[in-house]
Amino acid sequence: MLTEKQIRALKPAEKEFTVSDGRSARGEGVLMLRVRPNGTKEFYFQRRQADRKIKTKLGTWPSLSLTEARDRCREEKEVRLSVGTFGDLIDAYAAKLKVEGAASAKHVEWSFKHYVSEPFPNLVTRPAVMIGPAEIRDILAKMIANGVTTQTNRLRSRLHAAFQFAMRQEYNPRSYLKDDVRFGLHSNPVASIPVQADWEQPGDRALSVKELATLWNLLPEHLSITTAELLKFLIAAGGQRPEQLLQSERTLYQADHFTIRSKKGVEGERTLHVVPLNKLMKESLKVMDAISETSAYPFQGKVEGQPLNVQSLSRAVTKLYGRHTDKFDAPFTLRDLRRTCKTLMGLAGLDKQLRDRIQGHAFNDVSAKHYDRYDYFKEKKRGLDRWASWLEKNVIGPKS
Repeated sequence: MLTEKQIRALKPAEKEFTVSDGRSARGEGVLMLRVRPNGTKEFYFQRRQADRKIKTKLGTWPSLSLTEARDRCREEKEVRLSVGTFGDLIDAYAAKLKVEGAASAKHVEWSFKHYVSEPFPNLVTRPAVMIGPAEIRDILAKMIANGVTTQTNRLRSRLHAAFQFAMRQEYNPRSYLKDDVRFGLHSNPVASIPVQADWEQPGDRALSVKELATLWNLLPEHLSITTAELLKFLIAAGGQRPEQLLQSERTLYQADHFTIRSKKGVEGERTLHVVPLNKLMKESLKVMDAISETSAYPFQGKVEGQPLNVQSLSRAVTKLYGRHTDKFDAPFTLRDLRRTCKTLMGLAGLDKQLRDRIQGHAFNDVSAKHYDRYDYFKEKKRGLDRWASWLEKNVIGPKS
């Protein structure tokens, strides 16, 4: 067994090496001391699981004494370890979203990689059961220290969902025996981490009629044809979610409507959202057909076979405002256009329930969720036609 004197006497070598604190019972794990070429000496708890070794850093000598390291090692041994690591857990959740076609799948995968896996490579190799509130706090604290605000809450929410997913899978009596990877979770470590409420202020910016008219008439001259026509289409369609609309292939566009595969909501609740076409929407599609009638998506981006990127669209709107700040009452973003359409459709005479149906909002009352199977196509068609006529009279006609 190691002694403080032996540790002090260990000299660094050209390559790092490790020294064991002695043997232990098979599967229990052992305390290791790693000596790096620069002379740093680190304590690790190491145990073998299946065909791989899992190491957990305990601290650096002499800040952490040998006695303290052994105490921490015993604590680690008391934890009932499972095969599944923290990295396995977040990967499994991201894969689940991707298989389901969730709208957030790519964002979740990117945030896990950018804020968890890359900055905390040692953490993701630890068994998920050994991840506690302190580890989650450290991940979020690093984001905050780097000036990240609302995305910190987003990552907290995604990590919470990932742990909940793992617990549901593990404690579901119908699926438990089917899972190859077990996590051994007893609770969700994210649950005790507070949401930073002051970073969750809901948006309230909606363009006035005059501002929307200004924007509409700026589009043809100040943006690319595809971007300009897409924004016109989104407005004429009553403010559909751009990220969902862009994922609708050309095959989902028919003579009198197009279909959005709604990817919002939880598994089993995602639906098809049918949007009737009005004359303004058809005009935009005609312009895009003149560019290409065979592209996989009506609003194709620079990459063949791929739709325009929603982030590019968002940046285009922000830059357009930046070039014409004197023409608008306040800054606005792509997300504000959906709120603008919802607000101004009310001014055009569409009641709230019809506006909700046009924008594809979910109706979660018992009647709507389980019994109402009427598609409301005719009502949405009349509403969008009325909206198009209102736009022609109040937005497209007047010149700012």
